[in-house]
Amino acid sequence: MFTDKISRRQLLRLSGIGLGAAVLAGCQPKVVEKVVEVTKVVQEVVKETVVVQGTPQVVEKVVEVTKVVQATPKEKVQIDFFTPAGVGLERTMYTNFIYRFMDENPDVRVNVSFESWSDYMTKLPTVLAAGVTPDVCHAHWTIAMDYIYNGAFIDHMPYMERDGIKREDFIIELMDEFAHGGKQYLIPKDSALYGCYYNKDMFDQYGVPYPSLTWTIDDFVETATLLTRDENGRPANDPKFDKTKIKVFGCAWVDPTMAADIPAGFVNAFGKHWFEPDMKTSNFDSDAVIQYWELCRKLRCVINCMPTPAQAVGQGDLWRNARLVAMKYDHQQNTFFAKQEAVQFKYDVTPLPAGPFGQYAPAACSAFGVTAKAAHKEEGWRLVKFLTSEEIQKWIGEQKRWSVNRPNILDVIAPTDGIPEHYADVHIKPWKTDYTGPLKRIAMKAPVGMGKLKQLYSTYLDPVFTCQSEDVAGAARKMKEEADKVLAEAKW
Repeated sequence: MFTDKISRRQLLRLSGIGLGAAVLAGCQPKVVEKVVEVTKVVQEVVKETVVVQGTPQVVEKVVEVTKVVQATPKEKVQIDFFTPAGVGLERTMYTNFIYRFMDENPDVRVNVSFESWSDYMTKLPTVLAAGVTPDVCHAHWTIAMDYIYNGAFIDHMPYMERDGIKREDFIIELMDEFAHGGKQYLIPKDSALYGCYYNKDMFDQYGVPYPSLTWTIDDFVETATLLTRDENGRPANDPKFDKTKIKVFGCAWVDPTMAADIPAGFVNAFGKHWFEPDMKTSNFDSDAVIQYWELCRKLRCVINCMPTPAQAVGQGDLWRNARLVAMKYDHQQNTFFAKQEAVQFKYDVTPLPAGPFGQYAPAACSAFGVTAKAAHKEEGWRLVKFLTSEEIQKWIGEQKRWSVNRPNILDVIAPTDGIPEHYADVHIKPWKTDYTGPLKRIAMKAPVGMGKLKQLYSTYLDPVFTCQSEDVAGAARKMKEEADKVLAEAKW
């Protein structure tokens, strides 16, 4: 169906060069192609003079002729597509998608502009604020609601209803991340379904039992403590443990911000979400959030079982390097990378641990949408529909690039070798429509003002998680006070 074999010239021609291609494309002339239609006339009656028995006669004769008709010039619409994509396979894959889309939609030419992830997140506000915006662009859940609130994207529901596409065709929690007031502003392009990966060799080396599928937060703390070892092999709960010479950490650091995917699973397990359902009030000073933030401070600053940035620098991936950490919270892509990198240690994955209020399976995603200022909304919708379709999503899942957006095709992301053993229990089964297990599904949704909230978090919580302050409750109260002012600014 698809091929990765494209020439450098083709890649440059289709991908564009940075942001300029997306913004400047609107200044380009429209593409007009001359089409020559060839019409074959099977039968035509002509008169011809012939000699019949010596007497000239005019008779009618049926002959075949071919006529060439010059058709009216046909206008080809050009649409601009702006998205982050890593250099290499990811960009090649999307470029081939664009080839296929244009083959199936000969009246549309797609001008795509790729950016690195960090560059894209920086340049997107500039693009959307410009006088000429892309027809289609990418948005992550953490920033989507800010742009939706400011009118950057259209409501896709009328197009979905017209074309027979239902919200229930997708993982509904992911659709909700980009919806408000009965309107669907973006369509999920993937899914990130989270669990805890663990290095079985390290567990075996130190005699620590593997985590169960129903382990608790207390189990997690105990496990991380026992796996944290100094250079003499002593665990973090040993009175002689030397925290200045740690050889192995129990778990990689999880940044406990409301703008990350994993923490929501912990906060909800303690009994609250970051925000109230109307997204107008925060719960930063609630017992649940304070418990979680205190847990993170304890893990890093007291037990020392999670590395600081200085301790992790230069280590690459902290889990896949098989040296620094025994556990890591991540989504299914960690399995894909582990196989691509041919890691040599045994490993498995288990769900996030349970708390007093249950055990949660968090999910997040990015999405594609047609912009409100798109010059060609209908053609843009066709591209969004194509990229988020079951066929394209299934193909992506089969390539083991990332997970899919639809519950009925989740099985395509399963490893063919059955490793890790509990992959389906974490990344597939909980997100199927017929799941009846203990995990509670939760997807993140950002309120309007997430950018300002992240700044407040840095101001009040960074001192706690860099081990300069122990006043978690005081930081939480200040965060709450300022955050609710930000949330109140949104007038839907």
